[in-house]
Amino acid sequence: MQKIMICPSEYKKKILLEEEKNDSLHSMKFYSKKDFFEHYYFSYDWKSVSYLISKYHYPVDVCLTYLNYLYPIQDIEYSSSKLCFLRDLKKELRNENLLTFSPSFHEYLKNTEIEVASLYDLERYEEEVLSYKVEVDEVSLSMPVYQFSTMEDEIHFVCVKIRELFQKGIPFSKIFLCNVSEDAFFSLEKMFSYYQIPIEIPHHDSIYSSQIVQQYLKTGEISISSSDPIVKLLCDALVEVAELEEGDAKREILIEILKNTYLSNPSYEEAVCIKDIYTYPFSSDDYVFVLGFNQDILPTISKDTDYLSDLEKEEIGIYPSTYVNVRRKKVLASIFSKISHLVISYPLSSPFQQYYPSSMIQDYDFSIIREDIVDKEYSHLYNQLRLGEYLDQFYLYGEKNPSFQMFASKYSIPYRQYQSTFGGISRDLYLQQLDYPFKLSYTALNTYQECQFHYYLQYVLKLGEFEDTFAATIGSLYHKVLSLYQTEGFSLDEFWNRYLEEKNLNLKDTVLLVRVRRDLETLLEELKRQKSFTMFQNEYLEQKLEVKVRDDIYVVFVGYLDKIMTYQNVSDTYFAIVDYKTGFIDTHLEPMKYGLHMQLPIYLYLLTYSKFFENPIFTGIYYQNILFSYPTWSDKVEKEKKDSYQLKGYSTDQLDILSKFDSTYLDSELIKGLKYDPTKGFSHYSKIMDDEFYHKILSYTKKEIEDRVEDILQANFSINPKIYGKENISCEFCPYKDICFHEDRDLVYLDKVEDFDFLGGDQ
Repeated sequence: MQKIMICPSEYKKKILLEEEKNDSLHSMKFYSKKDFFEHYYFSYDWKSVSYLISKYHYPVDVCLTYLNYLYPIQDIEYSSSKLCFLRDLKKELRNENLLTFSPSFHEYLKNTEIEVASLYDLERYEEEVLSYKVEVDEVSLSMPVYQFSTMEDEIHFVCVKIRELFQKGIPFSKIFLCNVSEDAFFSLEKMFSYYQIPIEIPHHDSIYSSQIVQQYLKTGEISISSSDPIVKLLCDALVEVAELEEGDAKREILIEILKNTYLSNPSYEEAVCIKDIYTYPFSSDDYVFVLGFNQDILPTISKDTDYLSDLEKEEIGIYPSTYVNVRRKKVLASIFSKISHLVISYPLSSPFQQYYPSSMIQDYDFSIIREDIVDKEYSHLYNQLRLGEYLDQFYLYGEKNPSFQMFASKYSIPYRQYQSTFGGISRDLYLQQLDYPFKLSYTALNTYQECQFHYYLQYVLKLGEFEDTFAATIGSLYHKVLSLYQTEGFSLDEFWNRYLEEKNLNLKDTVLLVRVRRDLETLLEELKRQKSFTMFQNEYLEQKLEVKVRDDIYVVFVGYLDKIMTYQNVSDTYFAIVDYKTGFIDTHLEPMKYGLHMQLPIYLYLLTYSKFFENPIFTGIYYQNILFSYPTWSDKVEKEKKDSYQLKGYSTDQLDILSKFDSTYLDSELIKGLKYDPTKGFSHYSKIMDDEFYHKILSYTKKEIEDRVEDILQANFSINPKIYGKENISCEFCPYKDICFHEDRDLVYLDKVEDFDFLGGDQ
């Protein structure tokens, strides 16, 4: 006769691993409870849920609740309206072919022996199908339960006990924790690291809140070539809903799937593991620590508050909450009695709430041990932290902990001593935590040059948060319009309204939008006028460029260029780079001696070394104001606006190239300050870059990037704000100036640079 076993998946893995030579087990077929009853009754999929959402507008969780109650529902008359509703719903789904039945499975069971293992939550109708009753004999227990004031004290006790076991030769893989809530994960990781105990913690990090998923839900775009595991999980979720009709139902189901899709946790060969005490089959040589033995937590308490009442449940063969609660206590007591090495504990409080002891302590007459664990051996680091707490209690509140004197005589800690100097981080640890390829941008590099510690806080610890201000909203809107306005069918009115409809703008912002919209229209007209002056008609907008900086460690320099204007002459591509700016523009390149103000040179570097063009020939690098303040009362305001829209930066000295880029170069209407006299040459105010200067700028930029990448990879993150000339360019607008507590000795004074001698020649 064939045999099947219905059990939890972990039970199956454990017994197959421990009894590899048992042929009867290998010939046995295993089912989880869910799989078995889906075969026995029916199964459903997301099409069933989509149908209910589309027709009845139920939320996803309500749909799933209804579907899960349908198994014991029969085609009979019930006394309850809810049960009649479920009966009719089941009939409707069956008629719509939205429930999948397996009639051959019943034939298969006729010649099959069923064994049930480690299932303690069966309903009455499930027990009837399996001819199996969850019955647990009353057991008498006599064991201690350890009580602690706080959750941290409880975890500290567990750490000490585990280290004692390990010292006796018990491997970490034979030690287990049970009944661990997510509230305790942080304390567990912290305390276990103090005691150097490896532990597998089952974090439930849903991918729903990740940037990749949120971006997909907003734009519908996804980079399937990405190696990020979130992308793979997102693609798997999209496959699940691929056959559903487009619409709100499909989106709601996708969100439900994503909310319940989690990143996998790392596993280790030798580590303490967290297991479910009800489903995991512990061996006689396993050591089990049951934490949080508190009222309503272990065992959990069911209440008559579900969709179906206890009376309605009994009518369809589901056990009422009173029966379930009694059974859970008996089951847990039985499990306790079968574990050879068991330690039970509970706290009275956590950082989040107060707790009460489990009622089972009184029911079974457990003895309570109140133990203050003092560890003198296993974690000197934690003991020093405890001493710091005791010193706080003494100096702030006049309270002297009984262990204070012992710790104070053994340890010397720098209490009430402050040192603002950043001690740095481990290079090896830093490189392990990096995402590869490691990507660097101009903004990050400039931040590093202004102050290495600012870079550390912003890009390593990632403390910064994007603040969606009105100015940021408008700046982003302008950049988006400028990347799209020349595309066929673009409507400024339509895009403007769609972009701003989800923004929460106040009355003041709404009034300002009138002027902002008018200025944007003026800008677009001016750009069209400027384009009439140039033969560089081909444009690349919002162009992403990447350059691989080094091979031993995968480092990529990345930049997004607002506009690349080009003119093609056979195989030669003449180019000019334009970067849009809002507000004040500083075109001085001299500070690049110190790695500062290098945005335009970095764009030259990116375009040259990315091989974006086969044979690029320099024409110009410019900033262009797209949004700025101006005096509305001035009678010259229109001229001032037109002047502000001019390009500001460096141009080639090659007249045959420059004339193609700017037909007005003799007295330019396109480039600020550019004038050329055929007899006198370029004016004093013209910013000109000859071929030698261009290559020196490019070479210096390349070396500066490579040197700074090396500094960053060496984890050099000192507090070193810069004083350029007499101006502190690092601290005035730094969002972290209240964190670093820099001293005068940390300041780095840089002389103001007036020329380009540092490049190796006169310019």
